[in-house]
Parts: sequence; C-alpha cells; structure tokens
Amino acid sequence: MTILEQVTAGLAGGREQYDRIMSDMSCDPSGASDGSVLSLSDNVDFLKQLISKGYGGKFRCIYIDPPFFTRSKFNASISVKDNDGSTHRIRHLAFDDRFERSLECYVENMTVRILLMKELLAQDGALWVHLDWHSSHYIRLVLDELMGDRNFVNEIVWCYKSGGSGKKHFSRKHDTILVYSKSRKYYISIPEEKSYNRGFKPYNFKGVREYCDENGWYTLVNMKDVWNVDMVGRTSSERNGYATQKPMELMRRIIDAGSEEGDLVGDFFCGSGSFLEAAQLSGRRWMGCDNEKLAVSMARKRLMKRDAAFSSYDLSTEGSAGRIDVTVREEQHLESGGRLIRVAVTDFVPDIDTGYIQTRDRQYIENAMKDDPQQLIDYIMIDNDFSGEFRCRSIIEAPEEEFTVITQGRAAVIAVDVFGREYDGGIL
Repeated sequence: MTILEQVTAGLAGGREQYDRIMSDMSCDPSGASDGSVLSLSDNVDFLKQLISKGYGGKFRCIYIDPPFFTRSKFNASISVKDNDGSTHRIRHLAFDDRFERSLECYVENMTVRILLMKELLAQDGALWVHLDWHSSHYIRLVLDELMGDRNFVNEIVWCYKSGGSGKKHFSRKHDTILVYSKSRKYYISIPEEKSYNRGFKPYNFKGVREYCDENGWYTLVNMKDVWNVDMVGRTSSERNGYATQKPMELMRRIIDAGSEEGDLVGDFFCGSGSFLEAAQLSGRRWMGCDNEKLAVSMARKRLMKRDAAFSSYDLSTEGSAGRIDVTVREEQHLESGGRLIRVAVTDFVPDIDTGYIQTRDRQYIENAMKDDPQQLIDYIMIDNDFSGEFRCRSIIEAPEEEFTVITQGRAAVIAVDVFGREYDGGIL
C-alpha cells in the first residue's frame, strides 16, 4: 500500500470504530459535574464515559501529546533509595510507540480518538495536537478531514534547545502543535510579545508606543506562531524523569490562549500531568487520563502537591497480586470528636513485573523486593473521610515505618509503589 492508501484506510477504520461506539452508547445529559478528574484508563474508554455522562460540548480547550509514530520505546527514570540513603536511578518502560510499525494502525487509532474528542469540544472550543516531524504531516491530513480544513487555526512551531545533533541532517529542534476549532466562532486569546526595533533604537513613529529594556527599544505585537520555550532539561527543577515531559511554560501558554478561568479543559494523553498541573494553577477545571500506571501515579502526586481537589478513577481491568498490611498501633480520641491514629506498615509484598525494567537495573529491584520491599513504596494515599468511594485527600511521600492519620470517621489507605501500582491498605 502507498502512504496515501494507508492514511485513507486508517481513516476508514477509525470512522467505523467511532460509528460503532456512538451507536452503542446512550448519553445522560444530567450526569455531568463540576469536579476535576484523573483516570487510569485507555482514553477511548474514558472519552466514551465522558460522552455518556453528558460532557459532550463542555470542553473549551483540549490538548493532547499523543505518540508521534516514532516506532520506538520510551523510558522513565525513577529514583529509589536504599537503607543507607543512597539513591539509585532505575530505567522503566514509560510507553511503547511502535504501533506494529503500521501507519494505517496509527492513523486508525488517532482517528477514533479525535472524533470522540470532537464530540466533547464546545462550539467555541479548539483541539491542540502536539506532534513532531514523524507524524505531523499525516495527522494534519486527518485533522483536515475530521475537523474540516476551514477550521484550521494555527500551526505553532515550538523551538527548543536540547542535546544531540546530526551530521547528515540539520539538528531537529522543534515540535509542531496543530490547532483546529470546532466551528468558525472559536475562542482564542493572543498575548502580546516584544518586537525589538532594528538596531534596538527608537523609531519615533507617530502613534506607535515604544518601550525600552536592558536590550534596547521595542514595541508590543501579537505573538507569532514560532515559540521559543526551553524544554525540561536534565537539571531543571521541573524534571520528574518521565519520558517526553513538556515544560510548564508551554502548557500555561496553551491554556491561557485557549480558555478562560473556570473553563473545562482536557488532556487525554496526560503522561505525568504537566498540562493538568498548569490547568490547576490557572484556575481551570480539568480532566485527564493515561493508560500507564506510572504516568498516572506521577500526575496524581504532583497534583496533590498543588492541593488540587479531584476524583481519581481506575478504569483498567488489570489486578494486582501484591498486598500491603497496615496496622493501627495507637489511637487517640480528640476533643473535636475525631481520632488521631498512629499507623504502621507491617508487611508489603510488591507486584512488580521486572521485564519492563532495563536489564542493568533489574537485579537491584529484585534484591529490594526480597530484602527490603518497603523502600519500593513511593507514597501512601489517605482518604480520612471515607464514605464508600475512595477519594485521595492527602499523600505521605516515602513513608517511614509509622505515620499518623487524623479522621472524623473512617479512613482508607492505598499505597502506591515507585512504578505506579496500587495496593489496598484497607479501612482504619
């Protein structure tokens, strides 16, 4: 098959999937609520659920950073400390971007997801699709077909510095963000940026306001479609070790341009949660999902550090063969009527598939699982007002042997290991 035939076949297959999904689904317009949501799930399942609960037409801005059809695997770097306090960096599979090396399969996967996201977009909303040279030309054809070529808004070029260069081609130092609207009446807020005068000297044109800084004279103009934003470097304070992590400055720029405070925004390939954190800091309601446990675990932790209030769901069907035993060591009744509970982790049996860990790191994890498994607990989630459905209200990072919980009623505990797998610690 030619490339065009593969794209055409992928579009047809994705449309067929979408038609089957929509024909089998009944919507509940009364089901939508105002809360933010983070879900561990295949995004097709999550998008279907949102549509069925009445979120169609509710999202002002949807940003996605999907696989780029690189035909490669990507790792995350995880920090694990031993009993001596030494830190070990472990390389673990983050996601697989091979798609059976089939362009048709890639286009089909993207087609059904874009169509479902289009259902969720508000009439004045826009979809921002982040890609690079591997696939932006293919997906632009798909977006022209699905969103309408008249609804193309922008091709934004994100330029960055990073390590590495080529001897047989110019260094590839940019990504592409394709912006498509739901209709011609879309919302966008274009910020101003500095445009320095030639020679950095004043023009003194009548009616033109000029400014001066340490570099020289400039005017303010509407921002161009080439954005120079530093990527998350190795020494950046933002860096969390997740493959393909995007900088907060880039995420904030997209959110500020594509939505207003209080709007609902979404990211359905959320990775470690950069867009969701930026949305939280910008006063937006947000919803996001990823199908990798490690990604969702990282996203949840960074959101909890921002005191974000959100519901967390696991729509995956994969269970865990591990367990954690949590024991109440001491209990005090408080004057307020609540309880202060001193709790200890008395046993932890992790369920970790070491096949996803790089060979050179595998032995360290296997030894830790045997000799000191508790060092593999990343954090413990606490719901100190448990009412039947777990809601993470606080986290305890790298817990010591004992920790305390204050509750007015029942408290529930879930531990999360360094690879994102959860373990039910029961009700206290």
